[in-house]
Amino acid sequence: MNAKLEVQKRFPMVSVVIAAYNEEERLDKCIHSILQQTYQNFEIVIINDGSTDGTVEIINKYIDNFKEKVVSVNKKNGGQASARNCGIDISKGKYIMFLDADDYIDQNYLLTLVSVAEKHMCDVVCSGQYKVKEDGEIIDSIIYKSYDGKCLMRRFNISGKIYLTSYIKENHIVFPIGKTYEDNSFNLQAFFLTEKSYFLDYAGYYQVVHEGSTTSKVIKTADLPLTEWDNCIEKILRHRDERLDRQLFEFTVLSLFTYLLFVRIRKREYLSNTDKKSNVENATVIAQSFQKIANKYFPYARRNKYTRFFEYNELLLSQKLGVWVFSWMCYFGKLENFTKIFYRLVK
Repeated sequence: MNAKLEVQKRFPMVSVVIAAYNEEERLDKCIHSILQQTYQNFEIVIINDGSTDGTVEIINKYIDNFKEKVVSVNKKNGGQASARNCGIDISKGKYIMFLDADDYIDQNYLLTLVSVAEKHMCDVVCSGQYKVKEDGEIIDSIIYKSYDGKCLMRRFNISGKIYLTSYIKENHIVFPIGKTYEDNSFNLQAFFLTEKSYFLDYAGYYQVVHEGSTTSKVIKTADLPLTEWDNCIEKILRHRDERLDRQLFEFTVLSLFTYLLFVRIRKREYLSNTDKKSNVENATVIAQSFQKIANKYFPYARRNKYTRFFEYNELLLSQKLGVWVFSWMCYFGKLENFTKIFYRLVK
């Protein structure tokens, strides 16, 4: 028997959850990339989040042609998080993954990730991604430096990841509704509530960067899930206790805060930037919240071993420096002032 067919016969179903809102221009390519997978034991769970364009017609076309593969739910518009949570609730696969309606995957994506998940009995398998323009031109990539499935780097978006469905549901891991960057609190829990994760130096997820995508929008203070991050940190520290690599957890959380505060809020990556004054105002308010969380849970972060410049080479030097500076500013209570100065000096 063909090796690929044998794998598919033995391996379980994957639920591919797509939250779709007014994506008539890109949804066809997204769904087509799933249907063309070399691994065919999957269901496509499409949550139509109150679309007002031709998204419903596109979904119905695939339901008519692929009844055994496509499941759909129509709901009132509630945002991407609520749509994904709905997808989690109705998914039947042993594994679950999320694919944004404007993104797509290469044909060996499911086979690669499911094979690893089954072989190593993983709760989470994490691989890299490409950021691309709408014409397919690659403008950036995230590739994990993996050693026997281990890696210190963590990226918190849903791109390139597959999860054991029972693990997600049993630990009540959901996306915070009504917020942007809802991926972060979801994956913060997914990564650190288990020791059974595996990292691959493979990339097969293509994230399309365009006007209107989440990564193109200016971050507003009220949109960030600050309360949810606080709750997630407390939950992980409480549940993992002595089994947790606390310093890696600390470094990872503060890396996220540093990136958001000094990079993502300051500019729209890969796209033109406007209204920088409002970015500064947002950043100073967010700095206050980040400092409060950091000092509450990580009062000794300035001593974190992962900030050592000449060790742990798989971590970026800029990342280490950022966390080190961030930690000291929080310790002295000066993060807001430092943020204002940084925004004035760095364009």
